[in-house]
Amino acid sequence: MRTGQPIISRPEWYDRNPIGKNGFYADTLAPHAQTARLSYTCPSGKKAMVEVLFAMAIRETAATTPGWAQAFWAYQPAGGTEYSLVAANVSDVETAVGSKALICIGTTLTLAPGDKITGYTSDLGTGGTVYYKLQYKITEFDA
Repeated sequence: MRTGQPIISRPEWYDRNPIGKNGFYADTLAPHAQTARLSYTCPSGKKAMVEVLFAMAIRETAATTPGWAQAFWAYQPAGGTEYSLVAANVSDVETAVGSKALICIGTTLTLAPGDKITGYTSDLGTGGTVYYKLQYKITEFDA
């Protein structure tokens, strides 16, 4: 015979009020310093599963002096140091119009409250333009 309170297990993450979140940035830009374009910070009392991170850079017009062009994602744990997570880099030797780089990763990261991901773009060349695209899909749920 069993005595005491029954043990109730905690629901799986997908049963704890899941909410889908997504972010999107796309633009054609001239050379510029590293600039944050898109970010997500996991709110208090929640966790978030990063399902997709996408970054792309395509050289649209020829640069006068080509430099590295990149679209990339960085991760910063709550109270910690930010570091690059994934990057799509068009190098300074890839000068042809249409030169491109892209990266897409699937479910690989769970964010705790205060953790942050940020999408950046940069182009170290002079002249010309690059088309950038950054995108994320996240499922946020009760911690």
